[in-house]
Amino acid sequence: MRIEVATAAAALLLFLAGQASGTDDPGSRAIQQLQLQRQQQQDQLQLKMQQYQRNALYPSSDARQRQAIEQLELDQALRQQQLHMNQQRALQSRPELPSDAPATRDGKAQIEQQRARQEGQRQLQQFDMELQSKVEAGRSRNEAVTLPGFHRPPGSALLLRP
Repeated sequence: MRIEVATAAAALLLFLAGQASGTDDPGSRAIQQLQLQRQQQQDQLQLKMQQYQRNALYPSSDARQRQAIEQLELDQALRQQQLHMNQQRALQSRPELPSDAPATRDGKAQIEQQRARQEGQRQLQQFDMELQSKVEAGRSRNEAVTLPGFHRPPGSALLLRP
């Protein structure tokens, strides 16, 4: 019984010594992972909301235009997933230096979290510009097809002007 207690105490001391010397803290890493996942979920939701809002404001009556926009939306979702996987991989493979103090590790984690947030926001802005450009290109193409004497309200079929 004494040997088990002594072994457990020695293991606890080694664990605490490792923590004090700045070795990688699995609990800290798990918290960072959860924070990153939460940010990524927010980015995914924001992308879906952007796409939905753009489609609601500018519905396309042209099947080809609708298909092109849907393909762009799928491409954007895949590119977002790729960014998220790269961010998760970077977090998992980031080495924790034994010489780093806990405050230094926390600071580095906050910098990485901020960097991931900025990358996600930059990507969302880029996606919004791409989708806006695609919608505007389709609208101008549809307007160019309208013949003189015909009027086409946005998102509707051709109507003969009185």
